[in-house]
Amino acid sequence: MSEHVTKQGLDLRAVIAVLGQQRRLVLTFLGAVVVAALATSVLVQKQYRAVAVVQLMPRAGQEVEVDQVVKHDQGGYLEARDRARTQIQIILSRRVREQVIQRYSELGGDDLDLSESAQEAFARSLSVTPREDTELVEIAVLNPDPKAAARLANLVADVYSETNLQLRTTDAREAKVWLGGQTTDYKSALDDATQRTMAFKQANDLVDVDEKVNGITARLSALQVAAGQATTQRVLIESKLAEHRRLVAQGATDVLAGSFQDPALDTMVRQRATIVTDSADVLSRYGDQHPEHVRAVDRIQRVDAMIAEEVKRNVAEERSQVDTLRRQEQQLKNELGRVKAELLVRQQLQGQYRELLADQQRARALYDTLGERGAEVELLARTQLNDVRIVDRAVPPTRPAKPNIPLNLGMAVCVGLAGGVGLALLRNRLVEPILSGADAERLLDVPLLGVIPSLPAGKDATSRDLYGFEHPRSLEAETFRAIRGAIQASGGKGAPRRLLITSCLADEGKSLAAVGIAAAFAQLGLRVLLVDADLHIPRQHQVFGVQRAPGLTDLPDDDGSSPSPVVPTKVPRLHLLPSGTKVALPNEFLSSEDLVARLARVQQGYDLIVYDTPPTAIITDALALVSQADGVILVVRRGVAPRRVIVQTLARLGRVGASLMGVVVNDVPLPRSAYGSRYYHDQDPAPSPAAS
Repeated sequence: MSEHVTKQGLDLRAVIAVLGQQRRLVLTFLGAVVVAALATSVLVQKQYRAVAVVQLMPRAGQEVEVDQVVKHDQGGYLEARDRARTQIQIILSRRVREQVIQRYSELGGDDLDLSESAQEAFARSLSVTPREDTELVEIAVLNPDPKAAARLANLVADVYSETNLQLRTTDAREAKVWLGGQTTDYKSALDDATQRTMAFKQANDLVDVDEKVNGITARLSALQVAAGQATTQRVLIESKLAEHRRLVAQGATDVLAGSFQDPALDTMVRQRATIVTDSADVLSRYGDQHPEHVRAVDRIQRVDAMIAEEVKRNVAEERSQVDTLRRQEQQLKNELGRVKAELLVRQQLQGQYRELLADQQRARALYDTLGERGAEVELLARTQLNDVRIVDRAVPPTRPAKPNIPLNLGMAVCVGLAGGVGLALLRNRLVEPILSGADAERLLDVPLLGVIPSLPAGKDATSRDLYGFEHPRSLEAETFRAIRGAIQASGGKGAPRRLLITSCLADEGKSLAAVGIAAAFAQLGLRVLLVDADLHIPRQHQVFGVQRAPGLTDLPDDDGSSPSPVVPTKVPRLHLLPSGTKVALPNEFLSSEDLVARLARVQQGYDLIVYDTPPTAIITDALALVSQADGVILVVRRGVAPRRVIVQTLARLGRVGASLMGVVVNDVPLPRSAYGSRYYHDQDPAPSPAAS
C-alpha cells in the first residue's frame, strides 16, 4: 500500500506536497505524452467518415400474431428497442456485407473484394448506431477516400432496404397461406362454440336467464322480510302471553282486565266499578248488614267471575295466535329454503351459460382478428410496403474523422497527468519519506522523542493545538506526556531549561508541538514561558486568543520598570510571550545581542522556556536562537519533508552547535482501539482556567 493511503483514507496534503516537489517530473512526463500524441495524430493515415440515415418505421409487418402480443410497456418502447437492435445486427450481417462489396466492385471500386480479410476490414470500418429517442439509425463507413466512404454507406443503406423489403414480401406470402388455414380452423371453432351455447340455452330454458334470476332474488328478499316480521311478532306475543299466564296463575285477573282490547271485558269492568260505587254508598249509610249492600257484594262476585272467565278466554286466544304465528314462520322458512335452492340452480346455470358465451366471443374475436390480418397481409403482398426508409444519403465528408487531434490531445493530457502523478509518487517512494516513528529512527539516526497522533477531523487550528490540554485523558494528551518524559530522560542530570522547537518545512506542526510540550510541563507544576519566535507567520496569539502585540519584538530595554508583554493563558502556570509588532528583518532582530539581554530579564522566575521558531529548511531564524536553547527538537510531519531535506536540516543545526535532543513525528495515524477506549477517550471536561 502506498504511504499516502492510510486506514483513515487518502492523505491529500501529503500527496500535494509530493507533487509540489516533483512538479518538474510531472510536467516533463506530461509534455512527452502530449508530443507523442501530436506526432502520432499527424503521421497516421486520415480516415473519412460518411453517414447515411435510415428510418425504421412502426412495423406494419407483424403479419401473424399467435394468440396475443405481450407488450412490456404502454408505449411499446421495449418492443421498438429490441426491434432496432435486431435490425442493426441484420445491417452488420455477412449477407448484407457481401452484397455491398459485390455492388461496390461492379461500380469500379477496387480496394475491396470478397476475400475473408477484406470482409473483416470492411466490417471494422462499418458502424451502425441508433439515434436516441428516435426511429433513425445512422450507417457510418470509415475510408481513406471520402467518395468511397459515401458510396459504401449508401450501398449499405440500399442493400439493407431492398433485403428488408424482400424478406417482408416473402413473409407476407407465407403468412397468407398460413392465415388461410388458420381462418378455416377458427371458423369451425366459432361454429362449435355457437352451437354449444344455443343448445345449453334451449335445454335449460335460459331465454331470459337474467330476468328470472332477478325475479327469484326479489322473491327471496320479500320472503326474508316477511319471515323477519313474523318472528318479531311471535316473540312479542309470546312475551305478553308469559306475563299474562303468570298473573292468571296468581289470580290477578282484575289487573289483566285493562290489558286486552275487548269491548265486553271493558263493559264488565265499568259495570263492576258502578256496583262498587253504589255498594260503598250503602255501606257508608246503613252498614254492611243492609240488604242492598249484601246484594251489591253478591253482584260484584258474579261480575268478578265473569271478568276472570273473559280474561282466561283472551289469554287462550293469545296462545292460539302464537301457535298460528309459529306455523306461518315455519311455512316462510320452508319457502325460503325452496327459493334459495331454485336461485342457486339458476345462478349455476347462468354461470355456465356465461362461460359458454365467453368462449363464443373469444372464438369470434380471434376469427375477426385473423380476417383483418389476412386483409393486411393481402394488401402488403400486393403493394410491397417497406418499413425502412432512407432519410439522408451519405455525402463525401470534407474533414477527416480520424485522427481526432483535439480528442487525442485531451486524452494525452489526462494520461500524462495520471502517469506524471504516478511517477512522482513512485519517485517519492524511492527517496523514503518519514511515515512513522520507526522510519525516523531507521532513516535519520537520531533519537525519537515520540509521535503525535492525527487529531480528530473538523477541528480548527486553535482547538487542534489545545486538544491535548482540553482532553487530558485522550490519546493525544498521553503522547505529549510521553514526549515530556523522553525530554526529561534525555537531559542527563535533569530536563533542559530552554527548549527550541522547529521544523524543516511549513505546516509540519511545530507550533502544535510547542503548545503541547509546554502544557505538559506546566501540568507537572512548573512555571513555563512559551515564546512565539516565529516572526514571519506567528500563531500562538491566535491559539490562546490574545493580542499579537506587545510581545517579543516589544520587550523593554530597562531594568523591568516597564510593563511586561508576557500574558497568562488558560493553561495554569503557562505564560505566553507573543511575537509582537512586525519587524522588517526578523533574522537580524533575533541575532542581536540586545535581544539576549532582554530575554534573560523576562525569563527570570520560570522553570522552562519553550521557543516556537520558523521552519529551519526555509529560513535561518531558528539558527539565530540556537545559542539561547539547551536543547533543540525537530518536528517532522508524516510524508511531507523528504528524507534528504530532513538530513540537510539536521546537518545545518549541527553546524551551528545546536544540542539536538531528537525528533517528534507529527500526524501519525494511530488505531485508537489498539490502546483501549477505557483508558483513552475524549469526554473529559477541560480544566477550568486559572491565573498563575
